Amino acid sequence: MERKNFEGEPVSTGTGVGKVFIIKESDIEINEDIIDESEVEAQITNLEVAICRTFIEIYDLNDGFRGILSEEENRIFDFYKEILDDRTFFEEIKNLIKNERYRADMAIHTCIKKYIDEISESNNEYIKQRVFDLNDVAKRLIKNISGGISDENDIKIKEINSEQIVVIKELTPIIAASLAKKEVKGVVAEEGAGYFTHASIILRSTGIPAINGICIDEIEKFHDNPAIIDGEKGILIVNPTEREMDDFKFGSSRKPLCIKDSKNSGILFEGRPVETADGHRVGLFVNISSVKEFFAAKSLGIDGVGLVRTESLFINYKKIPDEKRQYLIYSKIAKEISGKPVVIRTADIGGDKVPGALGINDQSLSRSPRGIKRSLEHKKELITQIRAIMRAAEFGEVSISFPMVDSIKQIKEVKSIIEEVSVELTEKNGQPLKSIRIGTMIETAESVKIIEEILNEVDFISIGTNDMLHQICEQNRKCSTLEMRSYLEPVFLQTLKYCVDKAIEKNKPASVCGEMATDPMAVIVLLGIGVKDLSMGPAYIEDIGRFIRTVKLDEAKEAARRAMEGRSLQEVKDMLSEWIKSRM
Repeated sequence: MERKNFEGEPVSTGTGVGKVFIIKESDIEINEDIIDESEVEAQITNLEVAICRTFIEIYDLNDGFRGILSEEENRIFDFYKEILDDRTFFEEIKNLIKNERYRADMAIHTCIKKYIDEISESNNEYIKQRVFDLNDVAKRLIKNISGGISDENDIKIKEINSEQIVVIKELTPIIAASLAKKEVKGVVAEEGAGYFTHASIILRSTGIPAINGICIDEIEKFHDNPAIIDGEKGILIVNPTEREMDDFKFGSSRKPLCIKDSKNSGILFEGRPVETADGHRVGLFVNISSVKEFFAAKSLGIDGVGLVRTESLFINYKKIPDEKRQYLIYSKIAKEISGKPVVIRTADIGGDKVPGALGINDQSLSRSPRGIKRSLEHKKELITQIRAIMRAAEFGEVSISFPMVDSIKQIKEVKSIIEEVSVELTEKNGQPLKSIRIGTMIETAESVKIIEEILNEVDFISIGTNDMLHQICEQNRKCSTLEMRSYLEPVFLQTLKYCVDKAIEKNKPASVCGEMATDPMAVIVLLGIGVKDLSMGPAYIEDIGRFIRTVKLDEAKEAARRAMEGRSLQEVKDMLSEWIKSRM
């Protein structure tokens, strides 16, 4: 069988093996004939009936996904409801029927296309991705004008099972939710699954690997062929070689546990801490983007929550949740985790992360500040969030962390805000507020340069390998030019060890979070350089915990030494791959 490699845009991390299943949607036919005046009322009636049918359809779908999607993700359906309930919008469609004598389907198509053209000119990537939601609304309305007959997608989705990698022309939030419900191995879309789409949010939250931007016409002939999807690298390999399948099985690729199954799988840990084969304790923490992810992770025997991505909690709100709403979310996590640590990171907004509630304007995203810098420029939002976190800290071992720090001035400024909020809440409550540990992310090249000064100001650090890798390799010519996103680069591993060594010198805890903590090959090195705490998505906890129990620390130290001394990325990958296979 012909082996074929397809590359697209990484959307949702993780890997999976399954058979390719093609969903190729047929084009909607629009009747462009002009109607007689006598037909106008009938066409308006058709429009109103279609609106009612689509409303019912969306409400039924929304109810059907309760328990599958989190509260935040279910707000995605509000976008559909708001469009369908927008009287001004539908008056425009009616006017096209009355004045231009369009049929209802043509009027819908024309009106929504006008809005899509306007949105497409925006510089805000989050707003631009609403194009696919509008397209979906248009298709559903037009389908319901013709009697609500099931389209080809509806029929094909019923045939899908959990052993397939689904390839689709245009992914919509509702199809994404349906595929999540089916627990497919992965999703590949030609369009509609960009990072900011509602569809991609659903797939990331439910732990399903996904890639966007691969032409379906090129994959169509491979229907029902075996394939590997790597959502982190944005690669789909059809008819993989035996070696590639071995690499997948033995850890060169990650095979995440489906989050929806996690409630039944915590038995692996049986209340026992995770230790290496020679008895060295390793802390396993989770990164969460929603309350749903937290509850999925709770039963896995985790040591705590290493990262609450608060920006993800805001993504479907029209405006930033107020202090009360944030407090309820944070305190719920603090109470439910039963005294285990919870690190809540303030919103990491800007750059490539633009939740809809946070008021990013249409300026170029590449020029917008990100992380703590943006938060300090929007101090009112930051103070609201800090107040909510500090109030929630009364219910557990809650810490606060700040993203994308690159100066001591930033840390001192946020510490000053924390002190002011502490004094204010103490006066209000009439008793001293519980102290809160303060940490920061080490994820910029500048933060690495000043790490000693940072460690003097904070209680702990979390090393964010994703962003740090990009910046370190951007500045260092020793990094591979063929594979720009590999954290197994020797120069990057040396940088990590430097950060960990400095934390050990200062007697400050240092955890590693991000994709690196989910890769067994990288975990060997992390253990070997002295990392004692790893934080990752819930889907990876059990596989990584099981793997750690097979590793001896002295062997990991030797493997880490060889990796850092490696002459090339490929040499390191080959060495670590063989290391893992020899112990399986």
